[in-house]
Amino acid sequence: MSAPLPAPSWDALRASWPNAESSRFVESAGVRWHVQVAGTGPVVLLLHGTGGATHSWRDVLPVLCKSFTVVAPDLPGHGFTSAPDTGGSIDGVARAVRSLCDTLALKPAIAAGHSAGVAILLAMARDAKLSTRGERSLRGIAGFGAALVPPPAAYRELLAPLVNPIALSSWAARLGAALGARRTIVDALLNDTGSSVPESQRALYRTLFSSPAHVQGAMALMANWDIPALLRSLTGTADAKLPPVTLYHGTQDAFVPIAKLRAVALPFAQIVPWEGAGHLLHEERPAAAAEAIAALISDPGPADRAT
Repeated sequence: MSAPLPAPSWDALRASWPNAESSRFVESAGVRWHVQVAGTGPVVLLLHGTGGATHSWRDVLPVLCKSFTVVAPDLPGHGFTSAPDTGGSIDGVARAVRSLCDTLALKPAIAAGHSAGVAILLAMARDAKLSTRGERSLRGIAGFGAALVPPPAAYRELLAPLVNPIALSSWAARLGAALGARRTIVDALLNDTGSSVPESQRALYRTLFSSPAHVQGAMALMANWDIPALLRSLTGTADAKLPPVTLYHGTQDAFVPIAKLRAVALPFAQIVPWEGAGHLLHEERPAAAAEAIAALISDPGPADRAT
């Protein structure tokens, strides 16, 4: 059996980790989770995207916890959360997050996700995993930079079968971490998001991407990312099972161009453009993101305005 890949050290990073006072570690679904829980009131679930961690919500959580109980986990294989033995499919991660909520005895009333986190929330809502006695407890979903665009056909047919074994190999994760440790590599990736990211946040991304375990978690999630299957499964279920979904999207998003998102059939959602924002729009405009999330309680319908 190969040795575990080096993961980010909580002891080493706790002093500099955003909202660390709200952090705890919980065992659920065969995963040791790092999760931040703060505030009182209706429960808000926050899910970061591929390659991120709870730091993605660093300026959103403190605003929301004034009125809500906020639950923000590191996804499996990301940050300080261990990787599951079952891999990182959308449905698998959705089930794991549901199990975490059950373990915490917290039922989300509203939820928000960034990038891949949006897809996970949609899978959870589709399966009524956040329901109580047949009644839908989740009142609304806010998505930021939703990664709901299928990869090109050439990728699906030629490259996808090769990615999974590579992503799950330790040497690939170590190589990725070695590259991630280089300041220029991570900065180039962040610049390509189209977002303006402050140095304090860039430093945390560099730290995460210098960890082989975190890199492998991100690669495993991407290797199992089947958006076409998710979208097919959502067809015909919107009226019956999905709560209102609003997708806030930056017009400068270079990772998921808004034109491509609009070209996807998403009858269950409304797309609200944020002019000048990039893929990390909730990090660029945390106050606006927190306001959009909080509005789901009083007005769970899609917003019909641009920010």
